[in-house]
Amino acid sequence: MFKILLTTVLMMVSINTFAHEGHDEAPGALKANHGGVVKPGKVINLEYVIKGDTVELYPASHEGVDLALTEVTLTGTAKPSKGKAAPLKFEPKNGAYFAKVDFKGAYRVEVQVVADNKGKKSTFKFQVER
Repeated sequence: MFKILLTTVLMMVSINTFAHEGHDEAPGALKANHGGVVKPGKVINLEYVIKGDTVELYPASHEGVDLALTEVTLTGTAKPSKGKAAPLKFEPKNGAYFAKVDFKGAYRVEVQVVADNKGKKSTFKFQVER
């Protein structure tokens, strides 16, 4: 009886091990190509990297491939918790868009970015902290 039980357990463990082989990432996980945070959008994804008061934005396809900056136009605003939203100026450079965030004395601002890819838009929201 013990041998049958042991054989059954070992078979179940080996089948389970082989069935999950090669799955390094969780299902639906978004890959960050530049060490930032990836936000999913309707048309494209957007990876953002925060360095002080500068935000780097990398548009990517849903498959995780970086898109050429000529394919994507960004507009956006930064809004402190107490204050009005101010437009962001995006500068394309080295495959990314760069924008300076004015905190206006606040600790945190909410950034909203609209990405236009071939006439279709995706909206992204995230927070930037000092």
